[in-house]
Amino acid sequence: MANEIYEADYYDMGLNSYDGEEPYIFVSYSHVDVLKVREILKRIDREKFRYWYDDTMEIGEDFRLELQTKIENCSAFLLFISDASMQSKYCGMEIIMAFKNNKRIFPVYLDDATVIPGALKMILENLQHVKGASIDKDAKYIDKLIASLPTETMRSLSIENDVLLRCKDGSSTISVPEGVRVIGAGAFKNCEKLEVLNIGDTVESMLTEACRGCKHLDSLVLPKNVRYVGESAFRDCTHLTSLSVENDDIELGERAFENCATLEDIHLANGISEIYGGVFNSCKALRSITLPENLTVLGESSFADCVSLKEIDIPENVTKIDDMVFNGCLSLEHIDMKDKITKIGKYAFKDCKSLEKIFLPKSVNSIGIGSFRGCTNLKEITVDAKNRYFKSVDNVLFNKSKSVLLAFSPKQPISSYTIPDSVIEIRAWSFCNCTSLEQIIIPDSVSEIGEGAFYQCESLRNIVIPDSVDKIDDTAFRGCVNLESVIIPDSVTDFGWGVFNGCDKLRVICSDKSTAAQYCDKKGIPHSAE
Repeated sequence: MANEIYEADYYDMGLNSYDGEEPYIFVSYSHVDVLKVREILKRIDREKFRYWYDDTMEIGEDFRLELQTKIENCSAFLLFISDASMQSKYCGMEIIMAFKNNKRIFPVYLDDATVIPGALKMILENLQHVKGASIDKDAKYIDKLIASLPTETMRSLSIENDVLLRCKDGSSTISVPEGVRVIGAGAFKNCEKLEVLNIGDTVESMLTEACRGCKHLDSLVLPKNVRYVGESAFRDCTHLTSLSVENDDIELGERAFENCATLEDIHLANGISEIYGGVFNSCKALRSITLPENLTVLGESSFADCVSLKEIDIPENVTKIDDMVFNGCLSLEHIDMKDKITKIGKYAFKDCKSLEKIFLPKSVNSIGIGSFRGCTNLKEITVDAKNRYFKSVDNVLFNKSKSVLLAFSPKQPISSYTIPDSVIEIRAWSFCNCTSLEQIIIPDSVSEIGEGAFYQCESLRNIVIPDSVDKIDDTAFRGCVNLESVIIPDSVTDFGWGVFNGCDKLRVICSDKSTAAQYCDKKGIPHSAE
């Protein structure tokens, strides 16, 4: 700094110069300008920026080494330009050092008439600058300066009573202050510099989107004092690798950790009884997880699109696997279900393309539509013989009376199948992706063909719809690319959308005045009476 003689009290800045390891702003100024500089720094200080300045008169080699280190480590260089600073050899050295270290320089002109020495012109003349001669007259320029300073140099946590409302802190490590009970909605949202969050031992609740989008948060411990985590609280924390949840009674809100794409190490307290909808949806790095012993419910989509998940052991107290829980778990090879499970929701295992076997325990009394849709490698579906609601015959899943056909294992090595004449309903998606089937014989007991029932049966060539059928639902034969003919009787009066989409070789056999003929005319599908 400039080596002027001064009285200590007059030149005392009266502000705390930061001396830690977090990002900070280096302040370069002449002590002659301390009054003007102090007022602007007070304004910057109120916005919770970290900054370092020197207020000593030391000179010599050691002093210059300290300056060099501070400049090398700073995140920004705040330069107060005046005649005094431009004539100071120390300020000149600081400017050149900042320039050589590729630091972003923020010039503040304390006097419009200041002449820049030739040696510094190349560095300063093209930099965007602001006026700072008067804290009152130049307030708008100072506001502009503050808005442009790097956020990582801030240290602002907005707290009212016991609620942390907002973080403007650009630190990589933040510790929640003692006494904070609630981390408010969106408080840390998109704090992209944050790597470590120490929640502390007083926080009880973290509200909606509290830490959503903290893209560099690396690991997280939710201590025993945290009893509630709101919806999407840590959603899109894409670099989070490990999670430990210590409270047995915690409520994890829907989608709390959705799209934490690198999360692979999860430890959940054993007392947790419910995992809500979408909590770990799209945690693409997760390969395995030990679920809590007291778990009773797996909520909707709770592990959907966990594409690396290979196996799952369902705890013995679980009663419900809700809709789409394992939807899109492409690598899932093994699932162990215990005897208390009563419900398997719709699309629960949709697109589990590595799953080859499934065993349904005796307790299951409800299976939603399309539970095994897209399980293209499924070879075996077996049911406990003591189950009162469902049965499996040759790896085909029926209700107990065999009046409803629910699912056909698509990887069975057979080309022809005759549906039992006890069946009155072919459930939605029951034969989807059965690519080896060339012939399916439908008995005249069937009244309805469900949505997507024969979706992408790519080897199917011909099929006869019996006159007991009155409805063919949406996309029933969609993607049957080799289907050449379908005989449709006059009894069918209800056609869903896209029934024959992608069946480019198809000709429908139906009577000229039938609903089927009208449907074909509307969709441009060739048809004839024989």
